[in-house]
Amino acid sequence: MSIQTPLTVTDLNRIIKSTLETTPFFERVSVFGELSNLTKASSGHWYFTLKDKTSRLSCVMFSSAVRHLNHPFKEGDQVEINGRITLYEASGTLQLNVNHMQLFGIGALYAQLEQLRLKLQKEGLFDQNRKRALPRFPQSIGLVTSIGSAAQADVLKTIRSRWPIASVTSYGSLVQGEGSVNELIQALQQADKANHDVIIIARGGGSIEDLWSFNHESLVRFIASMSTITVSGVGHESDTTLIDYVVDVRGPTPTGAATLVTPLLNEVISHFDQLELRLNQSIQQRYNHAFLRFQNLYSLLHRLSPQKWIEKRSFALESLRLKLNQLIQRPQLNYQLNLKQQKLEQTIHLYVERRHQLLKSLHQTLHHVDYFQPLQRGFAYVHSQDKQVVSISDVNVHDTITITLKDGSLETQINSKKENYYE
Repeated sequence: MSIQTPLTVTDLNRIIKSTLETTPFFERVSVFGELSNLTKASSGHWYFTLKDKTSRLSCVMFSSAVRHLNHPFKEGDQVEINGRITLYEASGTLQLNVNHMQLFGIGALYAQLEQLRLKLQKEGLFDQNRKRALPRFPQSIGLVTSIGSAAQADVLKTIRSRWPIASVTSYGSLVQGEGSVNELIQALQQADKANHDVIIIARGGGSIEDLWSFNHESLVRFIASMSTITVSGVGHESDTTLIDYVVDVRGPTPTGAATLVTPLLNEVISHFDQLELRLNQSIQQRYNHAFLRFQNLYSLLHRLSPQKWIEKRSFALESLRLKLNQLIQRPQLNYQLNLKQQKLEQTIHLYVERRHQLLKSLHQTLHHVDYFQPLQRGFAYVHSQDKQVVSISDVNVHDTITITLKDGSLETQINSKKENYYE
């Protein structure tokens, strides 16, 4: 037996380190376990222990790798890490130099989810031009959720406090686990046939596994085919599922979804009170203007009345008649008197006829400016917020306009605009 020269501790550690770092198997290993003894150094490096029921492994993760983490890891998390085995020479400690870490079991789920998201996105299911606007004043709301859940209670409480005039119909379904996807689709199908103004899909928070049903391809595709406007309220604000991309509006939580769907009743009442006040003011102003114009025309018509002219001429004629009576005794003037009398009668007749035509014309003018006459013939007066609407450029899509007819008024909303061109 040959006698070997003994090695120093440093030499032996260096040989072990070199052997580990040059062995392909140890260059990249994946291992999972529980995160323990986590220390976050001021330099940005993480030092921790990965353990299972019987063993422990020292680990280091340098700041360059820490910066790419997308999860707030904490002690007790079950994690999967990738890295290379090395030896810390100074202490002879075996350690894993970690370059990537993720929650154990979730990595594959996230990869599957991202692949499906990109597939559906390429098909156009998430396009913004497919999204529909929420109704301003919903009368009927469908709620698809787990009956008796906190999510259902939060949604109902929010709607009752904000918009109690709406009727809410709940459609029960499992929201996680086996069979939940089929039940969700059946509940949505039933709600879609009920002609609701909007449907809310709600579920409380949970892990990605708890929310996984809302990432199912068949559920996403069914929501995309629904005729009713849909709003999601699944999980917490930080949670995102695939149905959030396909619904018309995403709510951050069940309560947030109910808030987006409903206006505040007191604000709506106040708004309509203001509209009523402005409408009454507008009508009163227009009435006052029309009445003033009517009075002016009536006064003008009265001054030009043939009756007034006849009364004035009758007085002049009576004076002439007195003078004529004094001259009637002169036979030599009878002929001239007859001629003048005939001429006077012709003049009076012609003047009366002209005044009659003028009176008729003024009467027609007064008739045309009557504020209510066009309404009697089937025309309507259109205005919006105290402003008369005479062109499509005076309003925008979704504006509210008022149409005044002969027996009342209508209030409607602009859905579209189409311009006509006339020569």
